[in-house]
Amino acid sequence: MTESTKTGDSQARQDGAPELQGEDAQRYERIKLRISLTNIALSIALPVIFLFSGWSEDLRDVIEDWTGVASLVVLIYVLIAAAASEIITFPLDYYSGLVVEQRFSLSRASRRQWFKDWAKGEALQIVFVLAAVQLIYYLLREIPGTWWLVAGAAFTLFFVVLSALAPVLLFRIFFKFEPLSDGELKDRLLALSERLGVHVRGVYVWKLGEKTRKANAALAGWGRTRRILLSDTLIAEQTADEIEVVLAHEMAHQVHHDIWKGLAIQTGLVFAALYAVHVALEAWTDALGFRSVSDIANLPLLLLVTGFVTLIALPIANGISRRMEHAADVYALEVTRMPEAFASAMEKLADINMTQKRPNRLVEFVFHSHPAIESRIECARQWQARHGDGNRVAEDTENT
Repeated sequence: MTESTKTGDSQARQDGAPELQGEDAQRYERIKLRISLTNIALSIALPVIFLFSGWSEDLRDVIEDWTGVASLVVLIYVLIAAAASEIITFPLDYYSGLVVEQRFSLSRASRRQWFKDWAKGEALQIVFVLAAVQLIYYLLREIPGTWWLVAGAAFTLFFVVLSALAPVLLFRIFFKFEPLSDGELKDRLLALSERLGVHVRGVYVWKLGEKTRKANAALAGWGRTRRILLSDTLIAEQTADEIEVVLAHEMAHQVHHDIWKGLAIQTGLVFAALYAVHVALEAWTDALGFRSVSDIANLPLLLLVTGFVTLIALPIANGISRRMEHAADVYALEVTRMPEAFASAMEKLADINMTQKRPNRLVEFVFHSHPAIESRIECARQWQARHGDGNRVAEDTENT
């Protein structure tokens, strides 16, 4: 998925604004990095406090005074714990999601709109979390030795289904979509998809402009739900050539089967995290005073272990992702033969999205799923030096 945003001031971009834009990008990404690190710290501190203060056992005991039904105990525990966590983290969500975005003129959403979307997101999250936790603790009660294998298989199936339903179900909870009008751009993108053997159900305009200056382009879904999504803000900012080369990059992920590779990596991470939880519960249940491995009071330990595995895997997963993204860039250059359009698209993505073209190497290594913009532009320049520019490959000879 490729993101960009409008600055709303094209003249400023022309009149010596790159330096100012670069300073804004540094400040913006520095703030976002601090917020991310704070969130990571909270994700560790809150479970630790809840676990070792005894509050987790106290909460379980209070709930069990109300009901002895195991599934209801899990339900009420998760709702109370989630509410307590949200009270603590909400100010940071608000600051990151609205205050910072408005400070850098990236958000068009009113406070009411932001709260509405935030509430939708929280509602979806709590539904998914409740389902996952209920499944885990049901399996811990019924098959404590192999629960992690069954849970991993169930989560994998969920990810597959969700990837298909996201563009036709989840996205529409937050945004409006409409078919792209007939014209040159639609014809070019459909022709590109046919040429590359990436069949889509249509091209849709993603109405982001009501809420943000940011833009997005995606090839979302799979099978009968696969479709091209272009935000209205992207269409307003990019030329047809630039949009085509961006979509060629997205289609490369389908051609290279990166979606399924990513799912395989995600599945491996899920099984690794669940197995690590299984080992931790077996080793520490008695030492930490839990009644059994299925004691809901051990949920903070589960969160700590899965969070630790995720942090360890983050730079590895991002490194693999960057290699996939680089391969997709090269593929887009090969099939469109438009290095100038590719480079200009990347320039715009950096400038209007306030992305640092040359981020800190350590930050890039740990947190970035895409290569640095400067590296992507250099890739296009090197390709141009080898192959030239403006010689589009004939459609009847390309079937990559």
